[in-house]
This record gives sequence, C-alpha cells and structure tokens, in this order.
Amino acid sequence: MKRFMTLLALFVLVGSPWLLAQGVEITGLVTGSDDGAPLPGVSIVVQGTTIGTATNFDGEYELDIPEDAQVLVFSYVGMQSQEVAIDARTNIDVILNPDFFNLDEIIVVAYGQQVREAKTGAVGTISSDQLRDIPETSIDRMLDGKVPGVVVSATSGAPGAANQIRIRGTSSIFAGAEPLYVIDGMVAMDGNQEYNTYGGGNALASLNPNDIKSITILKDAAAASIYGSRAANGVVLITTKSGQSGKGKVTLRTSYGFETLANDNDFGPMEFEDWIDYKRDAVTNAGRNPDDPSNSRYYWPESYKTDSTRWDWPGALRQKGQIYNVELAIEGGNERTTHYFSGGYQKHEGSFVGIVYEKFHARLNLDHQVNDWLKAGIRINTALTDHKDRPLQAMYFVNPLFGGDLISPIDAIYQDDGSFNLYIPSWGNTNPLASATYEDLWSKQNRFNGNAYLEIQLMEGLKLKTTNNYEYTGGEERTWWDPRSEGTTLGNLWSHRTLRNQVATSNVLTFNRAFGDHTVQVIAGQEALRYTYNRLTVNSVDADGDIPFPTTSPAASDDGDYFETAYTLASYFGLASYSYANRYYFQGSLRTDGSSRFGADTRWGTFWSAGLSWNLHNEAFLENLSMINQLKVRGSYGLSGNYRIDDYDQYGLYGSNEYNATAGLAPTQPANPDLGWETNAETNIGMDFTLFERVSGTLEGYNRITSDMLLDYPLSRTSGFASIRQNIGELQNRGIEFMIDGQIVRSRDLTWNVGFNVAHNRSEILDLGKDEQFINPGNSRIQHKVGESLYSFYLYEYAGVNPANGEALWINEDGDLTNKYSEANRVILGSPEPILVGGFNTNVSYMGVALDVNLAFKWGNEVLVEEHRYSNSDGNFWLKNQTNNSVPYWKQPGDIVPNPKPVADNSSNSYYYRSSRHMYDGSYLRIKNISLSYSLPQSIVERMYLGSLRIYASASNMYTFHGVEYYDPERGVEGGGFGIYPQTKKYSFGLEVTF
Repeated sequence: MKRFMTLLALFVLVGSPWLLAQGVEITGLVTGSDDGAPLPGVSIVVQGTTIGTATNFDGEYELDIPEDAQVLVFSYVGMQSQEVAIDARTNIDVILNPDFFNLDEIIVVAYGQQVREAKTGAVGTISSDQLRDIPETSIDRMLDGKVPGVVVSATSGAPGAANQIRIRGTSSIFAGAEPLYVIDGMVAMDGNQEYNTYGGGNALASLNPNDIKSITILKDAAAASIYGSRAANGVVLITTKSGQSGKGKVTLRTSYGFETLANDNDFGPMEFEDWIDYKRDAVTNAGRNPDDPSNSRYYWPESYKTDSTRWDWPGALRQKGQIYNVELAIEGGNERTTHYFSGGYQKHEGSFVGIVYEKFHARLNLDHQVNDWLKAGIRINTALTDHKDRPLQAMYFVNPLFGGDLISPIDAIYQDDGSFNLYIPSWGNTNPLASATYEDLWSKQNRFNGNAYLEIQLMEGLKLKTTNNYEYTGGEERTWWDPRSEGTTLGNLWSHRTLRNQVATSNVLTFNRAFGDHTVQVIAGQEALRYTYNRLTVNSVDADGDIPFPTTSPAASDDGDYFETAYTLASYFGLASYSYANRYYFQGSLRTDGSSRFGADTRWGTFWSAGLSWNLHNEAFLENLSMINQLKVRGSYGLSGNYRIDDYDQYGLYGSNEYNATAGLAPTQPANPDLGWETNAETNIGMDFTLFERVSGTLEGYNRITSDMLLDYPLSRTSGFASIRQNIGELQNRGIEFMIDGQIVRSRDLTWNVGFNVAHNRSEILDLGKDEQFINPGNSRIQHKVGESLYSFYLYEYAGVNPANGEALWINEDGDLTNKYSEANRVILGSPEPILVGGFNTNVSYMGVALDVNLAFKWGNEVLVEEHRYSNSDGNFWLKNQTNNSVPYWKQPGDIVPNPKPVADNSSNSYYYRSSRHMYDGSYLRIKNISLSYSLPQSIVERMYLGSLRIYASASNMYTFHGVEYYDPERGVEGGGFGIYPQTKKYSFGLEVTF
C-alpha cells in the first residue's frame, strides 16, 4: 500500500500539468508519397512526451492531445520522419516520403535480422517495391542490374525458364556455380526441374513475386560463410510477407499483357530478292549456270523473284504471346495471431506457336503467439504448373526459330487441300508448324514447399527456434511424335515421371543482450538435410496414333529406364556478434558440414569467417560535420565451401553394357575415397557512406581464391578410364563494386530518386595440376588455361575476306594468311565474362503518379553465335534460307565485305562454328523495366468504399542497344549455344485494388 501511494503521488506530481489541461482530439490519414497508399502502423507522438498512437490498416489515426501541444512527430520504418505543427487544427493528413538512407532499417541476414548500420559483410538488399509490376514469371529475372556484383545471364527467353545467377564471378569449373537460395530461413530447391523439355521448369517460378517482402543477397564470406558448404557462390535470402495486426486487408491484382520476340537489330531471314541473288551467285561460283533448266537442283532463274509463291514461315511459327494474371491476397490479424494468404493464376504464352506456361499458386503464412514464451507459425507455398514446349535451345528441324529463319520461303506451309505440307526435302521433310499443332512436348509439375516453426523464449535474451521443412516436386512429362506430322501411321512416345523430395531441419539458439554500450549476440545451431530424386522413363515405339499411350505400343518394342539418386548433409554452426557504442562491430562465424557426396575420410569440412566494421560518423571528431550522416569502413575474411557435384562421384561405379550380344555390368567410374571439399577463401574491404541526407553509396573490393577444385583429372587409357574426379587446381576472382543512390528532389508532392551501380570482376586460373590447359568437355569452344580467364574462347582465327577472290582467310601458326581452314591456328580469342556489369535506376513520384525505370548493362564480353554455321553458311546450306547478316558478301574483285563469296555445296569450312568469324562483342545496354502507375487520391477512393486503387502499365526488355548479329545478345555464362530462344519484350497493364 505504501509503494502504491508513493507511485500515485509521483504520477500526480509529474502528470498534473497534463491532467489540468483540456484535451483535444486529432484525427487524420497517413499515406506514402510513392504510391499514395495508406500506411498502417505509423507512429504518431506529441513532441516531448510519451503521448502517442499508431495508424490502423487504413492509415487512419485518432489521438487525444493536451490543449497546449505544439508539434506531432510521425515516424515509420523506411520513411522519413516528419514534425508537423498542429496550429489549432483537428484534422491533420500527412504524406511520408521514403527514406532510402535509414541507418536503423532492419535487414534480413543469415539466421536472423540486423540493423543495416551493424553490417560487417557485403550485403545487397532488394525491397518488394523494386519487384512490383514487372511482367516476369520468375524472380530471378527481376534481379538484373539491381545489386552490384550480381550478374543475371539469360540462356532462354521461354516462359518460366531458369536464369544463370553469378555473384562476384564463377567460383568453380565443374562444381555448381549457382547461389544458395534460402526462403523464409530454409534452403530451397532451385534450377530447372524438368527433364525432357527445353525451358519452363524453373523451381523459383513457383514463387509469386508479390508475396515477397524482401530479398537479401549475401556476397562475401563474412556474410555468407555461416552457410558453410553451400555458400561458395553466395546466398540469396528470400523473405515472404507476414500479416499485420489490425483491420484486415484484401488486395486484388489483375493484369493483361503480351510479349514479342526481342529484335532491336532487325535480325531475321534474308529478303526474298536478296536470297534469289544469293542462290544464283552461289550456283555461279560453283561453276554452274543458274539459268540452265537441265539440272533442276541448280536452276534458279531471275524470274523466281516475281513468279514464285512466297510463304511466310517466321510469321506462321511466331506469335504475339498473351500474358494473363490474377491474384488475391488477404492479410490481417490481432495482437496474438497474424495471417497472410494469397492465391492466383497465371497464363503466359510464348513467342512461338505451341509454347504455353500456366501456373496456379497459393501461399499461407500464419504466426501465432501462444503465450509469453512460445510462438508458432507455418509457411506454405504450393504451385501447379503446366508447360507446353517446343524444342528450342537445339538445332532440330522442328525448332520453330530455326525453321522460321532457314526453311526456303518457296516451300509451302500447306498443300492445296489445306493440309500441312510434309514434303520439304531440304528440311528433312519436317514441317515445324505441323509438329507444333499435332505433337506433344509438355511437363506438368506439382510443387509444395512448407515449413513449420516453434520459437521458445527460454529466458530474457535467450530463445530457441526450431524449423522443419518439406519440399516436393512431382513431375509428369510427355514427348509424342504424332504420325500426322511425321507422314506415317504410327508414332513414338516418351513418358517420364520424376519425383524430388527434400526434408530439412534447422534448430537455432540465439542469445541477445545489451549491457550499457555493449551489445552481444551469440547464435548456435544444428541443421540436417536429405534430398532424393528418381525418374522413370518409358519409350513406346510404334504407338497407335489414335490412342497415343504406352499400352498401344507393341510390348516387345517398349523400353524402360529407371534412375535414382540421393544425398544428405549434416551441419553444426555458431555465430557471435559484438558492438560497442554503435561505433565498433565484430562478427565471427564457425560451421562444420558433413556431406555424403565425399569420401569417408574427407566428408567433414570446417568453414569460418571474421568481420570488423568502424562507424566513423559516431566518433567525436566527426560530430560537427553535418554533411556526413554515415561513414563506415569494414573488412572481412572467411572460408566457404562447394559440394555441388554428382551424388556418387567418390564411388567406383558400374553400368550395364552389352558385349558380344551378352548383357552385363562393367566399371564406368573409378573410385576416389579422398574426394573432398572445394574451398573458397575471400577477403573483402568496404566503405559505406551517406552525405547531406541525400546521397548514399558503397565502395568495396574483394579477392577470392578457390582451391582444391573439383576437376576431372586425365588418366592413362590403359586404366580403362579417361579421367577421375579429384581436388586439384586454384582459381582466383577479384574485383571492385560501387553503388550510389541519391535523392534529387524531396518535397511533399514530388520525389525524384536515382541510383547507379557498377562492378568489375576478373577471373584467372592459377593452377590446373598436371596440365596447364584443357578444353571443356561439355563445350569444345571453351578452353581453361593457367593465366587466363576461367572461360576463354578457343577458336580458329578468322582474318576476313580476300578482296581478290572472295575466299575466307585464316591466320596460321606462323601468323601468315591462308585460305585453308585446316591450316588455321586455334588460339584464345576473348572471353564471355564481362569486364563491367551494372545498372541504373530512377523513380519519380508526383501526386500519386509514379514512374520507375531500370536499366542493366554488360560491357567487355564476347559471345559466339554458333547458329551462323547454318544461317550464314557461304553456300553450304544454300538450298535453305539464310539470315540477313549473310549480306553483303563478296561479288567481284576489290570488294571489301564481311562475308566470303557463297559457293553452292561449299565444303571449305569457312562457315564453321569454332571460328572467331561468328564471335561478337556481347556488350549491351538494356532498358530492363519501365513502370508507370497512378494511385487515386484517398478522398476519391474512400467514396468508392475502397482502401486504395492503383492502375499501372509496365514493360520489360523494351529496347536493347547491342551489336550482336542475332535477335538478342544474351547467351548465358559461357556465351554460346545453338538455337537460343531469344529474350522477349513484355508489356503489361494492370489494376490493384485493396478493400
């Protein structure tokens, strides 16, 4: 009782001025300047007091204040705080501007969260706003140009296709080089999960970009090595949205768009008249007469230009692909339980007839505070995909891109009776349009990714979180060569069933306490993972065209195959962080991993890192420099590992073989029980700065050494094997990265922000063991050589056209010119690795109108357009069409032209694809994304009984500046390939409504 009376007296003494003052009620609405949408959870406080409240889900607030209150302070994470004079008003609406330089911003890092100011490693972040409205199927296509040092290389423009992501270069020759993807704290499956189709199986495409709250990219060892064996290529942390307590919100999004083939250089088939001239010149150069009808094969009179019926094969095989998208999100909750649910449907037609990608997706995120010490939650994402494909990415006669460019325009698409023309001798008697109409090439996949967690508060500052995850992909694929497109009565059927399962557990103990100026965090954890994959294939020859299933094929001709593989991983780790007075930060990590992919004696690997940072702006000697808001220097060193090899590379394997008509088993792979980890050691030095509260940037340099590379070491043929997988060699990646963002204009109604980033990476092979060089066994145009870049084009050196006789010239080993391809010298000529990569972005917002522009670029890389071996063939493929880069060509002595004279049935190999003739500067500047949106004023929206209403238009890959003689300059990390599905331009128009 005595304690109560004392407290009451103190309360009256301190609070009496406020108790005696008459209260005033203030109401209002708080919205964001970028889109005009209401902001829930904004803190409103009377300046100098603890009197305050927060906005509800509709951005509205009510606050009773003392009569003599002068100023309200509005604050919100990610927004600039505002101090607003009350001036006797009872209704105060506020528009908050984004604060791009908030040092107190919380970012997601490995196994938790961290204030941005406290980071010691190289970390890049992407917010949900940077992903919004982009008309792409998968998030990996949205990362291009947004974070320095993160390179996105497209290998296919197909809907749902996977991209190649490289963080600070490629760290390995034969082991996997993709980053590790972690979704809501758990490692996720990634990459192409289809078996027999050519694109569209990207596991990340099952995620809905609008469900993502943020993406954090861990680039250096200090940030990523806590993931140990899987962190050698960087880590991409994806955090999905959670519900917020308060009034529920329903968001409906719908959009319609279309796509067309990217072709900003007007590349394509040769003009018809040019093609006739080309053929006539080819016949003449072969010593024959194109006007002599006695030999029909070489008879190509001038009259063909006007007398021939022309068929538009490209127009028949290509289309304007439609893109439909609709989704619904419901979120809300109370102080104990929050929920976020979303579901949607997407249909994306490709730029070629017969290509369609459909996806149904749903997500449920649920969190419940059971009591003061226990919290539980689930994260579930599921998707059903149906992908109808055509055989692009390969030089097949049924490839619609290949066929559209090269089928002779005088070869009919249809016969007189309207049926497909199947008699095209120069094209293997194959009609790609008939194949797209009748044949099946599809993949259907059911995907599930779910985790459940328990978070136990053991005591103040100490909590235990256990998370268990299950991920599943079940696929069914079918390839059916229909007799109607083959000109036969029976067809051939391939049926595939694939199953992928991944089970993982993560158990993390976190201690976090502050002691005056000292803050300590200690994390200890254990993880385990098991992955299994199996595939069943049935080949049914001569199946009935009317009943195209395996049961109609003769049993004796059926052929089946089964494949199964699995691996496991066990891990133990710890992380410690310490800070003093927000000036000095230290972070160290230690992790040990055991993988079933390595030998018994080398199974376990230990990885660690240490990082330091110093916030100079918090030192007394800089406190009077108001221009400096942040100035930090940091450094780190650490080890991480790579285990991305085949599951049984350490074992001696046997395979089925047939010898002298007798089936049996024979060794196919030698054992190596000493096979162990590939290790990366990385040093990083960086500086972060913010000036004048308007300009923010990062500058850092790094050096990474990959040692004990997992290479195929050559063996003597007397051993019975060509090579054995061993740990040999070293590779270096070193570079520098720079990023700067600035607020050009910052006012109540108008904001204008710009950003730029650029990165340089240089790879160099330091050691290859016994050999100084070798040709990549999977790509004979690439050589790996000590002292050179990781990827180096190894080509016969083209020297142009002899102006005297029109023959192709080459450089021989003595440096002299020769007209014989067989004498040409094969040397390293350029690299597909860019010297500089980066991006530029700007966003302008005015009175509810927002414009966002994102550009991406690469500079200094070469690409090899290997298709030109067929499409610019100097007469070798003269009966087929050719592409327009075949002109101009040599016609008479003295001509200085890029292409040799065409010769019918040319056999000189002047067109060969291992030649630098088809190598181009792959540099480009791409207008990657443009989005224009308008959010209706809140006063109008409220009359419509809505929370917000926004309309938008967006474009992707709108224009690309490049000099590659092909539809698009992107050709993947290795810069080559045949029949590449080019990137596409996408345009979309959408509506977003909240209730």
